[in-house]
Amino acid sequence: MIAVELEIVLHRMFVAARKARHRFVTPEHLLFQLLDRKAVVEHLEANSVRVASLKVKLRDHLAGTPAFPPSVTEPDTEPTLEFQKTMQRAILGAQADSSKEVTVLDVLPVLLDPSLGLTVTQFLRGSAAPGSLEGRGATRGPLCALCGSETTPDSWTQVEGRGVLCSACVEAVLAARRMH
Repeated sequence: MIAVELEIVLHRMFVAARKARHRFVTPEHLLFQLLDRKAVVEHLEANSVRVASLKVKLRDHLAGTPAFPPSVTEPDTEPTLEFQKTMQRAILGAQADSSKEVTVLDVLPVLLDPSLGLTVTQFLRGSAAPGSLEGRGATRGPLCALCGSETTPDSWTQVEGRGVLCSACVEAVLAARRMH
């Protein structure tokens, strides 16, 4: 089941894409709408992501998205395979965590995962302070499974089947669950 907050984000994303006459809905559309959610912004800012800069980059990118010509009276915006893969991974991640709902914070680790080859990952990493979302060196702790930030043994929580979460992500997840 998709949490109400994520459902609202998805609805607004499709409405905005249709209004802009975009042919496709992409992970970039999703991230742009996620940036209107307080929990997402707090989480990203806690990991040194410059949210205002990210929003401008995404807005500029989306302005160049392929659109329907004016002659098409009722455009039928469709999700891309990347978008579908993003949502599927978020759902599978939430299920692996035995969550009853997929939340906006379940989508972030998918968007941050460089192994998926999503274009949106470069936007996120490009808006982060140097080193905040980068890979770790030999002396650093494990990376947070949600945001990809470096952790230290005294600042992380091991979640069975999900990996390690940093303290900021634990707080964000707990806050999101309290809201539901």
